Amino acid sequence: MNGALIPADQVRVSPFDLGLAVGWTAFETMPGYDGRVFGFSRHFERLKHSAKVMDIHVPSQEIIEAAVSEVLKANGLEEGRSRIRLSLSGGEHSLFGDEEAKDARGNVMVNAVGVAGPEDQVVLLASPFPHNERSGLSGCKTSSYGNNLMALRHAVEAGANEAVMVNTVGQLCECATSNIFLVSNGKLVTPSLESGCLAGVTRAVVIELACEDGLVVEECELSMDDVDAADEIFLTSSTREVQSAVMLGAEPQGVGEVTSRLSRLYQQRVIKELGS
Repeated sequence: MNGALIPADQVRVSPFDLGLAVGWTAFETMPGYDGRVFGFSRHFERLKHSAKVMDIHVPSQEIIEAAVSEVLKANGLEEGRSRIRLSLSGGEHSLFGDEEAKDARGNVMVNAVGVAGPEDQVVLLASPFPHNERSGLSGCKTSSYGNNLMALRHAVEAGANEAVMVNTVGQLCECATSNIFLVSNGKLVTPSLESGCLAGVTRAVVIELACEDGLVVEECELSMDDVDAADEIFLTSSTREVQSAVMLGAEPQGVGEVTSRLSRLYQQRVIKELGS
């Protein structure tokens, strides 16, 4: 935290830090494989975008990379899979975003934990809580995550594992903690960024892989009717990778052919980039 390696139970955050007080924090969740981060540059670029929107200072990429490496090593995560969270808070300054905000230095925090690989399939439930695609922070990855958490908890209470969210005009947007893809009539479709969905790093990699593999890919306007009619559904995120999905109450089905192939291609891309 802020350049020092310290035990988690000794971390201290001021109650006046805007990250804690009002959720004014940009963050990234990154996947670790044997002590190395897949897609680090992509994550760092998205972090810079979110931080720029929020007027949060971003340390150099070299500083962040060194901190991530140190935390992984200190926690014995140089083998196996891990989840790394990088947070940049807004610091202590006025709510009004005056000139002092542009020079404020908030908390820079990196933590990491070991994680198991994702399950083969996840169960989805349509959320009653829409995503606001017109929000000033739409498309940014921030700790203002209450609406998504409400959607996720509602889904879990109903017996599902993840929530499917539409935006305020009823267009399919994303899931509470992941991006969503559909396979329909031989095409791969996913909500466009105009829907308000997060520009997921894994989402972008999967679109590239699908195009390279000869699949027709469309980023377009979709609805829950398209989800119900899809031949295959899968989710993407840094920790899920490519994960098959099915709606709660739907007929059980195995992992689809396209989902399986893209999952393999993604894992091959990880090995190629990290050389492991």
